[in-house]
Amino acid sequence: MQSKQSWNYGIKIALAYIGTVIGAGFATGQEILQFFTRYGYNSVLAILLSTVLFIVVGRKILLMGNRLGAESYGSVIDQMFGAVSPLVNIYLAISYMLTLGAMFAGAGAMLNEQFGMPYLAGALITAGISLAVTLYGVRGILASNSVIAPSIITFNLVILAYVLFSKSRPAGHINITPGQLLPLLKTGITYASFNLILSVGVLAPMGGAVRDVKSLYIGSLLGGGLLGLLLLTGNYSMLQYTPEVFDREIPLMLIVGKMGRVLLLVYGLIIWLEILSTAIGNLFSINTVVREKLKVKSNIPALIITLVGFLICTLGFSNIVQWFYPALGIIGFILVGMILLQA
Repeated sequence: MQSKQSWNYGIKIALAYIGTVIGAGFATGQEILQFFTRYGYNSVLAILLSTVLFIVVGRKILLMGNRLGAESYGSVIDQMFGAVSPLVNIYLAISYMLTLGAMFAGAGAMLNEQFGMPYLAGALITAGISLAVTLYGVRGILASNSVIAPSIITFNLVILAYVLFSKSRPAGHINITPGQLLPLLKTGITYASFNLILSVGVLAPMGGAVRDVKSLYIGSLLGGGLLGLLLLTGNYSMLQYTPEVFDREIPLMLIVGKMGRVLLLVYGLIIWLEILSTAIGNLFSINTVVREKLKVKSNIPALIITLVGFLICTLGFSNIVQWFYPALGIIGFILVGMILLQA
């Protein structure tokens, strides 16, 4: 009975892990294209490296959260970085806040383009759902991703099946020479590191809430492994449509567009779900750390954070990315290296 319960929780943790990591960049195929597909079939090596990091570092964060009884990522960061932890916590809070606003903005733009919904209405609906899930704490994260993550996995497998059974083949192979192994190592580490930074806010308190250590091992192994599998399938699918995919803002749209109008609409919904899962993870991360640091038990922080995120989204998705993301990326690269050394 204990073993069955460990597997049940382990699967839920894995789905929450997946839902936290994959977002709009993954859904559109742009992340996979930029980090992996441009290296051709040799990109499999980089994906395998990212997968190992997702499993190993993800497990480290979960176990540390468990040992500390963490209520937020703040406890884990304090343990890792000591005297400089306040600066790291502030950086992460700002990153999560701006990403939250960007996700509300991205959801509003996507729902407007795909379904004709007013921009602010789409952003407001996404903000409302994110808030509702966050108020349920870790249970809300586990429950929401039990629906979102399987939907995303299923759709990616549908795309893979279409590619496998279609007659499409790449116009030309893209391969790099063995002497260029360093770029593969760099892109594999960078991709995993960036996403682990964004997921620590969910993994740490999840480790603190789920006391069964076996579940954490299962969750990190399944979560990291499935993330790697999703990267492999998405990468393979786009490699079959090279070089055309390199000219697309939404590379996967090139494939889905050939699958019929109905699946194109479903794809729009999948993109929104991936944006929603990222928004939920970011709102949850900020809310838990604010509640822990200020020793607040009410839902007021979550309400205020949601409102601030919605106000940020009124700047527009492209403006948020253009103005804020580069600065955060430079600081984040240093932070990533420190976390990897600690892990």
